[in-house]
Amino acid sequence: MPKRTYSRRKKLSSWKKLKVGKKIKHRLKILGLALVVVLATVVVSGAVALYHFFTKPMAVATGAAGGEVVFLGGRFNLLLVNLENAGEPTSLVKELVVITLDAGENQTWVVRLPLEAEVTVPQGFGNHQLREVYSLGALTKPQANLDLTSQTVAQLLAVPIDGYIVTDDAGLGQIDQYLGGGLKMARLLPNLLTEVRRHIKTNLTFPSLLQIGKFILRARAEGDIGKISAEELFDGQHLDLELRERFTDAKIVAERLKIQILNGTDKPGLATHVARYVENLGGEVVAIGNSDQTDLKQSFLVTDREESYTVERLADVLQIGEVRSEFSGVGERADLTIILGLDSWKNL
Repeated sequence: MPKRTYSRRKKLSSWKKLKVGKKIKHRLKILGLALVVVLATVVVSGAVALYHFFTKPMAVATGAAGGEVVFLGGRFNLLLVNLENAGEPTSLVKELVVITLDAGENQTWVVRLPLEAEVTVPQGFGNHQLREVYSLGALTKPQANLDLTSQTVAQLLAVPIDGYIVTDDAGLGQIDQYLGGGLKMARLLPNLLTEVRRHIKTNLTFPSLLQIGKFILRARAEGDIGKISAEELFDGQHLDLELRERFTDAKIVAERLKIQILNGTDKPGLATHVARYVENLGGEVVAIGNSDQTDLKQSFLVTDREESYTVERLADVLQIGEVRSEFSGVGERADLTIILGLDSWKNL
């Protein structure tokens, strides 16, 4: 992430007091209502509609890899991408929102990112405005529109993106029409299913979408919607303090594992960057340093607590598949040691 300096820095305002305009709140309301009401719609439509809706996956966004994601509770971060035209791979982004859900504490917080901010885009794209990131993914082969967008946001905030929803104003407008008057007429209920499936693209399973819909409605009704300014986005110290307050995973905090992070590559700053992810999730980093190796290709974890939630969560977030019980050169002060290879440099 490039460092930015400001000759006339203003005092950063508290995100708790910031709220965005009515438009984004209305979009969230439409989305949440659609996901919740679909359940009643399916039931009313009968057993056949129920079977087909549950067995057919939702549409996948352009340039998205991986299979369906299940919301199992705990901490879950959802990326909402509102495009100018969801059917066009070169579309610019109209709204970019991260919704963090804590099922254990029954809390939700929504933050909107500044589209005008010029950021470093992964995969060698250089510096571009955030609004352009989705369209840049159309230039890769295979296309990586959504993956590039998710990776960019995750790097900027140093928080994992677990799921996504992609839509546009036109699609939300169609759904809004059915939510407004169509639900009064039973014959129009199946049409809502069609519109939701056509205009909402996601990697979440249908039951998970229903849970997410409830959280989104709660966020609009009870929680503030914060907006990160371009200035705040590059004030790393202030940004991380705010993120740790809101993105912390209570299960990781409760386990209180001492975590050591070692860089096994010749890429400077990699361990420090990964430490941001760990600390923003609530992990206790006790040491950051370099491994004896500088040409490690694949990252791995060293711990005797393989069944730990913290180990499983960090392995998933950091995309590390190997866990070892012993490794030479690892200090005894840590319960978990993360040794980073070149794959982490590419992924994170």
